[in-house]
Amino acid sequence: MKKHILWLVALLSSTLFAATDAQIVEHFKSTIQVPNITIEVVSRKSVDGIDGMDFVTLNLTDGTRSQKLSIFTKDDLIFPDVISIKQGGSIKEMMEMAELQKKLSAIYKKEEKKNVISLGNDPKKDTLVVFTDPECPYCRQELAQIEQRLTTNNLKLIFTPVHERSSLEKAAVIYTETAKAKTDAEKIKILKKYYDENVKFDQKVSDTEVAHIDELKNKYFGAGIKGVPFIVKEKELLK
Repeated sequence: MKKHILWLVALLSSTLFAATDAQIVEHFKSTIQVPNITIEVVSRKSVDGIDGMDFVTLNLTDGTRSQKLSIFTKDDLIFPDVISIKQGGSIKEMMEMAELQKKLSAIYKKEEKKNVISLGNDPKKDTLVVFTDPECPYCRQELAQIEQRLTTNNLKLIFTPVHERSSLEKAAVIYTETAKAKTDAEKIKILKKYYDENVKFDQKVSDTEVAHIDELKNKYFGAGIKGVPFIVKEKELLK
């Protein structure tokens, strides 16, 4: 929504007489001047180690677009974030990541093997799950370091392209070709081929194949992934 910056400014200066769900909703409705906006509290959790403080997630929508907004509340105050010196960072980021991992876990545990490209099989190494896009410049930078990454971690790649149809087509082709590869070296060669921004290919990719990749992308972005590359430890998804 176009008022996103104003919402954050309002958070920095807002106070409430009492931080009930109803009062939080009413406060933001009066603060955010967006026609036909609907606001609801979707979750509320106590913050460990801080008595009386809750972490509240709101959903804001104008009927066509929606946005999640997280805040903290204690007594008659609300805060956009809380920084913990002891924990070394933003409590908001930590709690949002914990919630995201919970949602991803439910999906990942049911994921079909054909949608996961596995590299490395060392039980002594942590396995990283990488959500990626062959046309993302940051994903290309990540892939350029893949051999180095494999010295410390096993990898599992899932394609969630955010670019045009060509990125979906490349993802489909990569899945098809790596499924026939017998070694990690062969898989990496295929990955590097299609991650090259100058690559040209004439393989015919059907609408059905493209739709499958698009569905895969939407499934994980619907769970809360906001961009690629997104990397998470597999053990966090298997809890």
